[in-house]
Amino acid sequence: MKITVPACCAVASLLVIAPGAMLAHHGTAAYDLQKSTTLKGTVTSLDWSNPHCLLHFDAKNDAGKVQHWTVELYHPLWLARAGWKPTSLKPGDPITITFHAAKNGAPNGYFRDEDGKLTSNGKEFRFHLPGDDRIK
Repeated sequence: MKITVPACCAVASLLVIAPGAMLAHHGTAAYDLQKSTTLKGTVTSLDWSNPHCLLHFDAKNDAGKVQHWTVELYHPLWLARAGWKPTSLKPGDPITITFHAAKNGAPNGYFRDEDGKLTSNGKEFRFHLPGDDRIK
């Protein structure tokens, strides 16, 4: 009986904690993966951190007003293996980026290797790993 009570408490604790942990990685439900958005802008910063690197940039909207955007990239290890460095994009760098914008119209998005594209100063930045032939 002494072993059963602690074991039951441990199982109950896991059942309470597990759903929150499973939802910690949000996925891509907030983004319109059926439509790509291409913007020309200027980098304001690149957050090189887990769980995803974030690219912040300014771009003009349809009315000509500057809007601040945040696009979710891959995690730092993935980007490093694809040839990136924390200093690959610096504030002030011009960019052209194709990504999936948020469904709710907020100025944020998600970059997906299969159909995303990022260029800056005439250089195309790659996101897939060397030897990965999925993307040509």
